[in-house]
Amino acid sequence: MTYENILLSEPVVPETSAKPRTGPAALARSEGRVELTFRRKEGGSKLAHLYQRGCGRVRFPTVDHADYPEAVLINTAGGLTGGDHMSYLVRLEEGAGLTVSGQAAEKIYRSVGSMATIEAEMHVGKKAILEWLPQETILFEKSRLRRMNRLYLEAGSRLIALEATLFGRTAHGEVLRSASLRDGWKIWRDGRLLWLDNFVLEGDIHGNSLRPAVLDGAKGMATILIADDDAENYLEAARETARECGVRAAVTSREELLIVRVLANSGYELRKSLTQILTKMRTELTGHSVELPKVWENQ
Repeated sequence: MTYENILLSEPVVPETSAKPRTGPAALARSEGRVELTFRRKEGGSKLAHLYQRGCGRVRFPTVDHADYPEAVLINTAGGLTGGDHMSYLVRLEEGAGLTVSGQAAEKIYRSVGSMATIEAEMHVGKKAILEWLPQETILFEKSRLRRMNRLYLEAGSRLIALEATLFGRTAHGEVLRSASLRDGWKIWRDGRLLWLDNFVLEGDIHGNSLRPAVLDGAKGMATILIADDDAENYLEAARETARECGVRAAVTSREELLIVRVLANSGYELRKSLTQILTKMRTELTGHSVELPKVWENQ
């Protein structure tokens, strides 16, 4: 196992005869990076590589099931704003298993113009299983977010992945009149592009989201992806759970991929429905009754 912790600072610039800068000072930005590699060993899945930098941190809580250790991602900056950048790299070697979650909901605060960026790259080896289960992302007024998840799956690998977004804190009655969201997925299976998705919502988020073809008035949305060589075997269970989760939800089957879309009218409804869907589908995917990460219980 390798461990590195790098603190970045501005280089010292020697004094010169150049005229002093008269424009506005550059704003401080947050930057974080986390890299994880897990390897199948006797007794379960074990950490083989760890790297963390800047405001990106990770913790490994004790769990009962050795086949599915947990990694909890932490943003020590407490949220992101324009110009901030978080990136994650997760690798599972053949036969390994891992559940990745977030310590809390990620908050995207007001930007003065530039985008906050979140990027995740995930490699799932043969017969490995990855659960990517971050908590919700909350957009604030005048926030700007670009998020992209890239996944590289090998034969026999399995995946359940989630991204959930709230448009303001619904319990506070917040309404977004100016914000930007660019949300994307790219998934490859054995080098072949399996799925590409880009969702863009900008400007008057509240007004645009009222359109039936966009969000039909929903205050929160989520996408759940289930990848497996035999993904269609989970189709009926996914549709049944979608019908019973208490919000608007639908399931699409595409070759080795199931896509579950969820729309909710409040943060509470979104969280409740996601808990129900994820609990059911994780059991279907893994063959074990595995509880959601403990961090999900603290919200």
